[in-house]
Amino acid sequence: MNLIRGSDREQRLFLPECVEDYVGADNMVRFIDAFVDSLELAAAGFAFPKENSQNRGRPGYDPACLLKLYLYGYFHQIRSSRRLEAECSRNLEVIWLMRKLAPDFKTIADFRKDNAAAFKTVLRKFNQVCQKLELFGGELMALDGTKVKGQNAPDRNWSLTKLEKQNQKLEEQLEKYLKALELEESQPAPQPAPLSAEQLRQKIQQINEQQQQNQQKVQQIEALGQTQLSMTDPDSRSMKGAHGHVVGYNVQGVVDAKHHLLVITEVTNAPVDQGQLVPMVQSAKAELPAMEGADIVADGGYYKAEDVKTCQEMGMQVHLPEVNNSPSERAGLYGKKAFEYDQQRDLYRCPAGQELTKRREVLDKGRRLFSYDNPAACEQCALKGYCTKSGYRTVSRWEHEDILEQMTARVAAEPEKLAKRKTLIEHCWGTLKWILGGGFLLKGFKKVGAEVSLAHLVYNLKRALNVVGLEKLLAALGPDRGSGPEKSEKSGRAGVLGLCERAACALLQVLQWACWSISWEPRPTE
Repeated sequence: MNLIRGSDREQRLFLPECVEDYVGADNMVRFIDAFVDSLELAAAGFAFPKENSQNRGRPGYDPACLLKLYLYGYFHQIRSSRRLEAECSRNLEVIWLMRKLAPDFKTIADFRKDNAAAFKTVLRKFNQVCQKLELFGGELMALDGTKVKGQNAPDRNWSLTKLEKQNQKLEEQLEKYLKALELEESQPAPQPAPLSAEQLRQKIQQINEQQQQNQQKVQQIEALGQTQLSMTDPDSRSMKGAHGHVVGYNVQGVVDAKHHLLVITEVTNAPVDQGQLVPMVQSAKAELPAMEGADIVADGGYYKAEDVKTCQEMGMQVHLPEVNNSPSERAGLYGKKAFEYDQQRDLYRCPAGQELTKRREVLDKGRRLFSYDNPAACEQCALKGYCTKSGYRTVSRWEHEDILEQMTARVAAEPEKLAKRKTLIEHCWGTLKWILGGGFLLKGFKKVGAEVSLAHLVYNLKRALNVVGLEKLLAALGPDRGSGPEKSEKSGRAGVLGLCERAACALLQVLQWACWSISWEPRPTE
């Protein structure tokens, strides 16, 4: 039967293999190779092997090779050091990228651990390449956070509330066992029972030990000034994610609307997003100076009056949805938006048409507030039952409330900007969570930040390849990286040298076979 069949595995090649033929000219590994070669790794903070003046022992690996390996691995969702070690021996693209080097898994793992802080510099260099190609618009930015699982099991994480509940259960069990032991000892003739007196004493001792351990955990939490204690990864925290509670980290990110490239990512262990608006905008502005005066969109979890004011002072126009969580609204009463403010007369008009004037000034958590009320009008008001349960209604106004009112007016005038938020940021988190499948492999802020930086760079690389392609990315690295005349001439010289090297090797192989034939010696095994 006529079928296409493979080559004989024992057939000897007349010409030696060429590793350059392993990957095509349009393979993305060529960009990884060229990009890493264009970096000053020592200036970026990567640790190089120490010079051995006595030439003893095996020399260390070039950090550039290991960085290329990690970029390729994260690009293809291969993050384990053992899996990366295996790819060095079976993956043709990795063999080409590593020039047939195959470091062991410990060397690979130590490189990521020891150079955790330097990966952010590599990410910044790639973002500069994207800026050179004008892939960042700097006009509209979306901010959001996502929860990623860390290396800490839920039963190895404790909060004060969790410890208090555990202590309550232990007290109930202890009381139950003490009563059973008292009954067992008081009976003149012991009756058959599920647990003997000795077993009950052991249970009571175990509960006492657990209570002591819980007390030590409470003291440790209070001494650290934290709200939680994680034993495996001390920096991780229990927080509510999309699929229930997860012990891990809250990854914050800012994405640009032009091509959906991530501008900045940061790792926090804050369980909520409130308070993250200003630091993220500041970091994004430092990373991308072109975003001066950009519009920032985020969800209601970032709503904080002081943050909105700070962003506006930085020249950023924030778009946040209105958050209706005042005590009056939660009680089913009129909210503050039901009261109309008259800026010229500095007073509020209630739903009944009465005027509430400024009465006093208070300082609440560092904020200067003014209180407006009209006790006399509230006494005779027919809508009082819908407005307040107290003697009269009071409305508070922040001294910079006009900034929040301007933001509300912007959101109402341009609702399409806020509506774009999900389409800008949500798919970024989907891709990052695909890259970081199963959560983080490392522990601690510094090492987890390295994983986020690698995932961020790989995400932006995927986007850039889809938008401009490999050739433009290579050209952005420098004239000798593109496909112009200089590159063609260089490739031509390399091709000629490679052909000569192949011919020389082939001639040497023929001469060896001739010598074996003349001497009638058996061919040596290989």
